[in-house]
Amino acid sequence: MKESFPEFTNPPRLMQSPESVKPRPNGFPEARQDEGVSLGAIVNGLRKYWYASVLTTALIMGAIGYTTWKQVRIYRSAVQIAIDLNVGNSFAQKLAGVDGSGQSEDRTIALETITQSLRSRSMIEQAINTIPDPKMRPSVAQVLSGLAIQTKPDSNVLTVSYTSLSQPEIVAVLNALSKVYIDYSIKTKKARTNNSIEFIESQLPDSRKRLDASASQIEQFRIKYRFVDPATSAAALDGYRQGIVAKINESRSSYYQTQKQYEELKKQLESVGLTSEGNLSTTMLTQDSNYQALFTQLKDLELKYNQESVRFSSENPLVISLKEKRDAVLVLLRERAQQVLKRQVEDRELTKGGISNFANNLAQNLANRQAELETSLVAQTAQAQSLEAVYQQVQTQIAQLPGLQKQYTEMQREYQIASQELTAFLQKVQELKIVNAEQVVPWRLLDPPEYPNFPVSPDVPRQLGLGAVGSVLAGILVSVGLNKLDDRVDNPDSVKAMTGLPVLSLIPRVDDLDQSASMRGGTFLQTTKGKNKDYSYWSFVESIRTLALGIGLTSDRDEKQSGKIIAMTSSLPKEGKSTIAFHTANTLAELGYRVLLIDADMHKSSIAQLCASSPLFKREDCDNEDGLSDAIVGSNWRDLIKISPESSLNVMFSGKQTVSSIVLFNSPRLLRLMDEWRKEYDYVLFDTPTIGGVSDTRLLSSLVDGLVYIVSLNVAQKQIIDRGIDIISAVKTPVLGLAINRVENHHSGYNKYYQYYHASHELHEKTDKSKILNPEQQGVEVTSIVDRR
Repeated sequence: MKESFPEFTNPPRLMQSPESVKPRPNGFPEARQDEGVSLGAIVNGLRKYWYASVLTTALIMGAIGYTTWKQVRIYRSAVQIAIDLNVGNSFAQKLAGVDGSGQSEDRTIALETITQSLRSRSMIEQAINTIPDPKMRPSVAQVLSGLAIQTKPDSNVLTVSYTSLSQPEIVAVLNALSKVYIDYSIKTKKARTNNSIEFIESQLPDSRKRLDASASQIEQFRIKYRFVDPATSAAALDGYRQGIVAKINESRSSYYQTQKQYEELKKQLESVGLTSEGNLSTTMLTQDSNYQALFTQLKDLELKYNQESVRFSSENPLVISLKEKRDAVLVLLRERAQQVLKRQVEDRELTKGGISNFANNLAQNLANRQAELETSLVAQTAQAQSLEAVYQQVQTQIAQLPGLQKQYTEMQREYQIASQELTAFLQKVQELKIVNAEQVVPWRLLDPPEYPNFPVSPDVPRQLGLGAVGSVLAGILVSVGLNKLDDRVDNPDSVKAMTGLPVLSLIPRVDDLDQSASMRGGTFLQTTKGKNKDYSYWSFVESIRTLALGIGLTSDRDEKQSGKIIAMTSSLPKEGKSTIAFHTANTLAELGYRVLLIDADMHKSSIAQLCASSPLFKREDCDNEDGLSDAIVGSNWRDLIKISPESSLNVMFSGKQTVSSIVLFNSPRLLRLMDEWRKEYDYVLFDTPTIGGVSDTRLLSSLVDGLVYIVSLNVAQKQIIDRGIDIISAVKTPVLGLAINRVENHHSGYNKYYQYYHASHELHEKTDKSKILNPEQQGVEVTSIVDRR
């Protein structure tokens, strides 16, 4: 069937251009004017462009901090010195021109004279040279340029301050200056006493050397001759000599007794057939533990060998092994005997007679006793010779004692003279120092120099504080400026103030809205984040219900009309117009209304896609492209309706594309279809194109009974909204109100309320479904809002 075009009305039915409609009719505000900077504008700017504010603040603060850090820091510290002019200080009096009573003829001139004297190059150079670290010593010119000496009014206090780039240098210079100033005043006052002290101190090293030399000589004399003093040493030597004589007599007596015992033992050994040489060899071998161990091992092997030889033949492996072991031990025994005796030993001496047969106890004991006596005789002889030598040494020392006593007495006298001299010097120095200490110090340090932690220039805390305040203000200005430059609306109040229209619903922002999970028009809309994790989907559901109820409550029903035709439009694409229209229509259907949703956007239709992704419709039912355009050109509109098996919602798609959609919308056929739809349905919702994009919406707006204007925050621009209001005011179609989409949480308290009212939803899902009340199953009659009203 060929496509036929409907009849056309006269061109005057077409709406006039908005530019010719001025001013706006009553009920619409005049075109917006530039708003001033208010607290709300500042808050909105910070909320939208906080990152720019933070970045600006950070950059400016960083630049200020960097500049402050790079600036050369100048530090200053000071000391206070008290000058007492009433203590007979000849130095101060001479400089200040005061008499003994301390009365100044011209105090100002006197103190100025002192100040200039303290700034003299010689005194400053002396102070610089006292600084320990050469690297911290400034030049005289540098000290003079940074040095300041001031006097307090009506007081004898000097304030000496020094300014420099180096903090340690300031402390070092002030310490050196204060020390030099005070030392010079003390030195002038105590010059005579100090001269005496210096002379005595110059003599002290030589006196100490003489005393040390005398003491060292006495010590060496004592070490050499081994006595403390002559009298004590004489008595000690005499007692020592007597002790040695007694020991000599005792040693001789012991030697005679041992000699007698040895002779008797020798006779006993000869009686048993032992010689002295055999006895000595036996004694040496019996006292060697290694030889005895080998000898015991040899006897054990000999015994085992003899036993096994009786039991087995000589060719038996066990007998052969024992014999080899016995021969090996015998070799080791011979080697050990040769090592001990230092001579060759024959086998017969090891196996019969000789060494091995000397194992009986009596012979062994006699041999051991003989060895002990021989050793004792040798030791007693050596002891006697040693005592004789010592006796001769003592006799020699006793003979030398008179000469040593005379020499020691002379050294003692020299030591006493040196000690008395040093003691006198030290005592005199101490007395002079006490005299100096008892005198009043003419100048004294009141406040020592403090380490300058903070520079005097630049003032870092003040500069950083002002920089912080300025950077924060600059960040606020940047965010406010960006907000002023941004023509997009960002809060519901500004939209309401611009349009002057009532707000039917605030639809919250829901990221990643999953249409495939929607059921019954958004009653159980979910997000990809999961249910009950984010309550924003509950606020979305309730906002759609609020919008549906607002349409029913605000629309005025004409008694001659049997339905209400409402257009839903927006200023720009991507404002959520089609999604809101789809869920609003389904919500009205759930409330018991007969609802028809028509996709009137023939340029970029999206209702078919929403139906295909929703469980309310079968996907294969949404593939048919027939729709509104086909109904206008003559097709039966009832055949083009898609009915949801889950609800009473009827949907008509946009239909086949056409070269000129405005020709179809200007057809009388569309007016007749609208009359039929009014009789057939309670509500007919048109999803129209954007009101400022094409002329279709302007024409449709003049044909419908009411209009819902959808504005999406941070998408719609203020100029575009103004233009849309101009178009709506020119068409003179009743505007039911605004549906503001993508409202953030801080603009609406929905999320908090729905967290409370829908927190039990998860509990309901776990509850037995038979215990949940279903009004439709209980036969509750559902009436429309208009009928109840």
